[in-house]
Amino acid sequence: MYCISVSYKKADIEIRRKLKFSDEECVKISKNLINDKTVSQCVVLSTCNRTEIYFCGENKSEKIVLRKIAESAGISEEILSKYAMHFYGDNAVQHLFNVASGIDSMIIGEDEILGQTKNAYAIALENNTVAYEMNMIFQAAIACAKKIKTQTPLSKTSVSVATLTANEVAKLGDNVEVLVIGASGKIGTTVLKNLSSHKNISIKATMRKHTRNKLLSELGIETVDYNCRYDYINAADCVVSATSSPHYTVTFYDLKDRLTDKKNRLFIDLAVPPDIDNSIEKLDGVRVINIDYFEQLAKDNNTLKLSSLDTAEEIISTETDTLKKDLIFHDFLPKLASVKNNFERENKPFEQLVYKMKSEASADTFKEFIGILEKL
Repeated sequence: MYCISVSYKKADIEIRRKLKFSDEECVKISKNLINDKTVSQCVVLSTCNRTEIYFCGENKSEKIVLRKIAESAGISEEILSKYAMHFYGDNAVQHLFNVASGIDSMIIGEDEILGQTKNAYAIALENNTVAYEMNMIFQAAIACAKKIKTQTPLSKTSVSVATLTANEVAKLGDNVEVLVIGASGKIGTTVLKNLSSHKNISIKATMRKHTRNKLLSELGIETVDYNCRYDYINAADCVVSATSSPHYTVTFYDLKDRLTDKKNRLFIDLAVPPDIDNSIEKLDGVRVINIDYFEQLAKDNNTLKLSSLDTAEEIISTETDTLKKDLIFHDFLPKLASVKNNFERENKPFEQLVYKMKSEASADTFKEFIGILEKL
């Protein structure tokens, strides 16, 4: 398996926004690569902080896949190459396990990435772009991530962007008026849940006309018409925007004549591509922060979790070793009967030997063992 990754580690928000693909675009990329026989299996994971393509193919496949990603993002292959990281074989598997468990995230142990990984895999499964090998790898990575979240403090101390956002808003004062734009989306929904846990925050959320949202009703959050959002921004102390729109939800032109006072207002933009026009910071009292703002907060938070990493990494090491043995054994199964017959002629306990090796040997040792048997 190969992986090409572009993430927050090397790429800024402007590059990442170009590489943020919808579910439909991820399916299109995968199917085009498979139909062109560039790859045999493919999963595309695309979030605000990373876009990664996992695939099975040959060495020459990497360059073709990179070109396809660049074309889909509307950037040159040369530019993309500057930010892309490449993983192959065991390193690609290790990287996926680290990603799914949140170890590779900007905020160590964050919860969203596991759901995003599961969704990317489910989409690939539904569209028949994965087969046995990648099925096993993704299922094992997801299971391992769940184990880490239940068996280590990473899950208990996990702080997501949504939680950091709510904490940032809560620091604004005693009675904070917040308007959430994009409340029905995945990020917006999580932000709403976190905001509602703070007693000093009063929330309004925009909705499209005639749209209903069960969560908003359960939380008792007042909804307002999205088209009237500027009328409510004037009364707000904070505006959080987290839509999937390709256009700004708040612009300088539309906002400049709507603010009737110069009180301090915080605008939090959690969207990629951005929802909020940065030019509004020219207005008195207005401050804008985006998803990259939380990188420093994440670094501070991550120091609290470093003690959990050793345990998490041990779990990953054990689980990846088991996975590698399962994959090796699957490839060997069609040859099992003939090799068994050879051993039985000598009255040796063949099956006992093979399964004992699989259970007790390391993946590398077991691989060597299978190679020896195949030559018998």
